[in-house]
Amino acid sequence: MRSARSRLRRSVVLVAVAATASAVTGLVPGTADAAPRVVRPPATSASTPASSPSPTATPSVIVSPSDIVVPEGGSSVIFVRLSQRPSYGWVTVDSERLSGDPDLLIGPRLLFPADQWHIWQSLTVFAEEDDDTTDGTGTFLSRISQLPGSGTAVWTVRELDNDIASPSPAPSPS
Repeated sequence: MRSARSRLRRSVVLVAVAATASAVTGLVPGTADAAPRVVRPPATSASTPASSPSPTATPSVIVSPSDIVVPEGGSSVIFVRLSQRPSYGWVTVDSERLSGDPDLLIGPRLLFPADQWHIWQSLTVFAEEDDDTTDGTGTFLSRISQLPGSGTAVWTVRELDNDIASPSPAPSPS
């Protein structure tokens, strides 16, 4: 059992590292001269303990930042962690779009081992290419799957559209 758990942790870490490495580059597909964008998790305050003195309370989901901008055809990341140590093993955080532009998509669910509740994990947000010239927006919810209705965080995304609006025809002289 221990070796299976160890392999699972390594797999989760490798997936998280690969997703973070991909998201951190910040390159928009099709723009070879785009400068890489460095994204770092928020600083954890020095007062955040490695373990919580009260593991029986229900943890909440914390996201940072709570408002992000994603270039159309590209991606950005937000960072997610728990407010306190859960009283049980693994905690799963699922995220979903509540409303807004269907071209805004999010990466996979996040898994938090009880002893790593305080470590920020990255969640990738994608903005698919579309034909409109409007900046799309969306509202998302991240929640602890094992605790429906509690421990939620709501956050917003704005798509920075890369399409150029067609000029309006000039009015005809009267």
